Amino acid sequence: MTNFMQRQVTGNENWLQVETTQGTEFVPSGQLGLFVRNSDCPSQPLTDDEREETINKIRDYVEDTPESWENIKGYGARLFAPGYLDCTSFVVFDTQEEAEQYLDDMYPEDEDDEDEATCQAPRKG
Repeated sequence: MTNFMQRQVTGNENWLQVETTQGTEFVPSGQLGLFVRNSDCPSQPLTDDEREETINKIRDYVEDTPESWENIKGYGARLFAPGYLDCTSFVVFDTQEEAEQYLDDMYPEDEDDEDEATCQAPRKG
């Protein structure tokens, strides 16, 4: 990993875990003020109109078509480039330690990058 992309682990926040046609995506619902009922709420099932309305709300925040969603709480983990729009997608975990371990496993620190940045050519003489 280069110094361009930096690790980010959020605090314990509200998220919307969305199952889409292409996989799972996480939306920081608390930050966005996106508060919706779970798609499979047995005590208050969504009507067809409510489901379509909710899908339209969620669609702006995910890459693919939402199929189901659930409100969760957790720690988001991703890489981002300060000052740029570049970032990886968030993945959410129950604990901060799990989030940090995910970043360690998926984006290990490359010791060669650090060595190259501090190395100088040997002096002759």
